[in-house]
Amino acid sequence: MGSADVSIDVEDFDGAAKKFEDTYECFGMDTMMHKFPAGLRCIGDSYIVPRLVAIGPYHHGQKKLQMMEEVKYAAVSYFAKRTDLDVEDMRKAVHSSVVEVARGKYIEDATTKGITDDKFAGMMLRDACFLLLYMEAYCRSLGEKDDPLVNPSLRRFLFSNRDSIENDIMLLENQLPWPVMQALIDLVWQRRGSEPWSEVVSSYIVAMGNAFRVREISDGEVPYDLQIKTNPPPHLLALLRRHKIESGVPAHSPADDKAQPQKPLLESGVPAHSPADDKAQPEKPLLHSCFPKKSLLLSCFPKKPRDTSISAITPMELEEIGVKLIPSGTDAFSDMDFVKGRLFHLRLRELSLAPLSLSNARASCLVNMAAFEVCTASRFLEDRNKTAICSYLALLAMFMVREDDVHKLRSQGVLHGPQSNMEMLTFFKTVMKHLPDSGARFAGIMKKIADYKNNSFRAKVYKLLYTNRKAIVKLLSIIITLVGFYQAVLSLNKKI
Repeated sequence: MGSADVSIDVEDFDGAAKKFEDTYECFGMDTMMHKFPAGLRCIGDSYIVPRLVAIGPYHHGQKKLQMMEEVKYAAVSYFAKRTDLDVEDMRKAVHSSVVEVARGKYIEDATTKGITDDKFAGMMLRDACFLLLYMEAYCRSLGEKDDPLVNPSLRRFLFSNRDSIENDIMLLENQLPWPVMQALIDLVWQRRGSEPWSEVVSSYIVAMGNAFRVREISDGEVPYDLQIKTNPPPHLLALLRRHKIESGVPAHSPADDKAQPQKPLLESGVPAHSPADDKAQPEKPLLHSCFPKKSLLLSCFPKKPRDTSISAITPMELEEIGVKLIPSGTDAFSDMDFVKGRLFHLRLRELSLAPLSLSNARASCLVNMAAFEVCTASRFLEDRNKTAICSYLALLAMFMVREDDVHKLRSQGVLHGPQSNMEMLTFFKTVMKHLPDSGARFAGIMKKIADYKNNSFRAKVYKLLYTNRKAIVKLLSIIITLVGFYQAVLSLNKKI
């Protein structure tokens, strides 16, 4: 092919690069309203497409979701009356946040093109009012009596559809940028001098987090502070993920802090990024801002690639080498460890995991939190908490090969739920199959198990004794019988 056959327009390349940088700018990836990762879409539409209500533009306009659009219109009226605010003031507050921040958080595609700022702001207003009212109605439904502050007709409707709503508002493609809800919360604060809606959001997120728990909540537990005002999340799904990661263990060790720049965090390990940062930063070259120079590139690679290709190991195989799988002391999904066991329990090692109560809605939520991690992780040697959900799912899946393994996890208090053993096995193996990376925590735990299994003399002795325990018991019983017989003979000889 001659050079005359190909016409290259440099401006087209530069334009494409600018458009890509505007959409996928590396410092803004943590706060984007992401699409579900292509590699995970094979898991199924039930984890991607809302059942009842669309939040944001990605699924807005679907015929099966139109009934809820009318409910959201009513929600604006209910919210205005509930807060004594004027609808026009609410519209202006949301419009300002949409123009400044929120619309740029969505990926521009066929679902967002052609929507004017006014229509977009109207959609954001309806979604924000609906979400805030739903969270309030849910929290006030936890009591034994009806709460007069919640419209009874709306409360009954929301409560009867709570399973589908809870599923839908925790889908990755069904998120609302936090600045939109913050605009309404701030407006209530300005007009009424109080901020009950931040407490409503916090209470709802904690209630959702508690739904994953197996044990009952004790009266002496200290409520977890979500710090929404000082550490705003990108959206509700990210806020729930933060709660389920940070509510039990430190985000990282002090040694990690020395290696990390001291910046405020949005999520655990996620640097905060606000519109003010964009204004303060000088214009930078396209694309190159996300990549190191050639002289620094090789230094970023570890000497040996991380090995996560460890074959599955079942709870029974763990027992063979003296490892007991136990529920961790907290409910944080990041709380996983491999430590020395207790002597009197005759265990050489203990592997702890947060116990999980699984339902269809909670399974969907876990998948979408993992999808959020896939979208925001930027390298293999990532901060451990940025892929904590992926590690948790992968580690649980690693211990499931057969239905009997699921039953064993149930008996050990690690896994609970109404699904059958086969349904749980299918869910975890499907997720494991499509996860592009299992995370640093998973790699660290599996390396500890492999090192212990292959290099520990005690583990080999324990396995030898464990696998031959029946023969050893029989041998001991024979020896005891022979000793007893010998003592009886000696006793008879003395009498004679």
